[in-house]
Amino acid sequence: MMPVFVVLCALMALVAIFLVAYPLLKPLPADAKDHHPVAPKAAPLAFALSVVLALAAVALYASLNNYPWQNPQMAAAAPPGHGQANQGGSMEEAMAALETRLAANPNDAEGWRMLGRTYLVSGNPVKAAAAYERAASLSAVKDIDLQLDIAEALVLTDDPAQQGRARQIIDAALAMDASSQKALWYRGVMASRAGDTETARTSWLKLVEQNPPPEIREVIVAQLRELGVQVPGASAAPVAMGAMGQSGPMGGRGAGEVAPHGRTVRITVKVDQALADKVKPGLPLFVSAREPGIPGPPIAAVRVTTDQLPATIVLSDANTMIQGRDLSSIDDVEVVARVSFSGEVATRSGDLIGRAVQKKGAGEDLEVVISKVQP
Repeated sequence: MMPVFVVLCALMALVAIFLVAYPLLKPLPADAKDHHPVAPKAAPLAFALSVVLALAAVALYASLNNYPWQNPQMAAAAPPGHGQANQGGSMEEAMAALETRLAANPNDAEGWRMLGRTYLVSGNPVKAAAAYERAASLSAVKDIDLQLDIAEALVLTDDPAQQGRARQIIDAALAMDASSQKALWYRGVMASRAGDTETARTSWLKLVEQNPPPEIREVIVAQLRELGVQVPGASAAPVAMGAMGQSGPMGGRGAGEVAPHGRTVRITVKVDQALADKVKPGLPLFVSAREPGIPGPPIAAVRVTTDQLPATIVLSDANTMIQGRDLSSIDDVEVVARVSFSGEVATRSGDLIGRAVQKKGAGEDLEVVISKVQP
């Protein structure tokens, strides 16, 4: 398929060059001494350059393009930003496509980074850390963001042997940028796990001081509250942003809720009967929306409790957590509902999880069934 496509491109390039060059290659008018038309001296050179340019375009395209000509199905599963349009598909398909691509081109640093993100979103931080490490080994310069990706994956492995390395990366990142939100968050997470309440408190208070969006602020405040820290101006209990069915005193939206606008996802969250006995009253229930395959902070999120199950929650552009990035700015939206037994925002082993994807242009209603246990 590829040779035919490239040959057609070359022919089109030759036609375009001919149309531009033809007026310059017409014979010169006869002069007084010679009544025969004179061929322009540049004609042979122009013809040679035309051929060379066309062949060079073919060679350049063949060397730089990364479309999977031998396996076109990969294009549908590949993550966005890698030369193909994202046509959706399951996380498993995207993962398989990346693994196949990297088997053919093991020196693709960005491919390894994308595979690491996919592993992390799929709940496999061990493989994610290995993929990020491979990407870092192939990078010409030390990328602090990639280093923090490694640290994030190492923290989420819960492997005590890996926590020292994660701490070193996070400390180095904060030495370069004391306001790094990702570094501050995970330094607090690690400190909280280790019982270092003071470090967790100072790290998360610095995050609050950066005036994050309301949804992120509520998550941080909830973690601080677990440490016995009351943040000035914070409500006594977490507010479920956009949660339906929670009315204020006059029957309207509760305090802190926002009116949906822009792209909207109306999410019905249920628990599979096989896991129903594991869900106890009062447990935190996190519902978040993100672009499939992209880890890090979600685009929108709410925190409610299992007391409200089955719950109907509305997320829209009004709930954006990242400035300049909302649900309308992406194609597909992956919604994750998670029952957290630890109360932490980060996924822990044993949490109960459900996922579903709203395709671009689909209806607002989406059902998410919590049916899996985090390994």
